[in-house]
Amino acid sequence: MKKLIWIAMVLFCLGVAGLALAAQEQPPVPADPAATNFAVAYPTVQEKLPPLPVSPASMNDAKATAAYIAAVDAYLKAAQGYIDASGNDVNFIIRERNAAIESANQVVANYNAFFKLGEKK
Repeated sequence: MKKLIWIAMVLFCLGVAGLALAAQEQPPVPADPAATNFAVAYPTVQEKLPPLPVSPASMNDAKATAAYIAAVDAYLKAAQGYIDASGNDVNFIIRERNAAIESANQVVANYNAFFKLGEKK
């Protein structure tokens, strides 16, 4: 009889230890800083913008000054285009990230609901 009680106590302790180990929350896996969803590298500013405008040696050269003004205007328009496009890209990425979070949360909710079906109320 003592052996039976001893075996029951050992099994109970092992079961409790197993439950404690199973219940331990795993630490989140850190995000890979090199992870990306881009199929190709995102275009850099240097790739998309024209060369920096170079000011003329003197304001007395009207033709060079006009070319400089035009180059600055073209550069600023290109920069604004890049800024607008990258802002649109960021907003799209945020929407898609939020959709992925919502989808993952729905999967977790379904998973939790599945395992709660067997509970007695």
